[in-house]
Amino acid sequence: MSEDSYVTRQSGGATVIQLSRPAPVDSVVVVTMEQARRALLQAGLLGAVEASIAALPEPDRSQAQITWEFKTQVSRTGPLVLLIAGQLGLTEAQIDALFAAAATIT
Repeated sequence: MSEDSYVTRQSGGATVIQLSRPAPVDSVVVVTMEQARRALLQAGLLGAVEASIAALPEPDRSQAQITWEFKTQVSRTGPLVLLIAGQLGLTEAQIDALFAAAATIT
């Protein structure tokens, strides 16, 4: 039997069906920016992330740079993670693995 459940709701006269899955117990959602950078370095992706940020058009580049340089934590579902992961072609499993690796860094 599947652990998945479905939620239906009305939106503007249409029925919207969403897959509702509980978050995996062992999934890492937030790490420090230092942990994230070290995990990216270990994975050989730090330079690619920095290049992706530098290649963004303005004002997105400045917004991303501020987040990258001054935010103290990074969320697995945050806009910068989703943007950069998309640019680098990372899968959900790869992102999860990076966050899991980051969480082990002290």
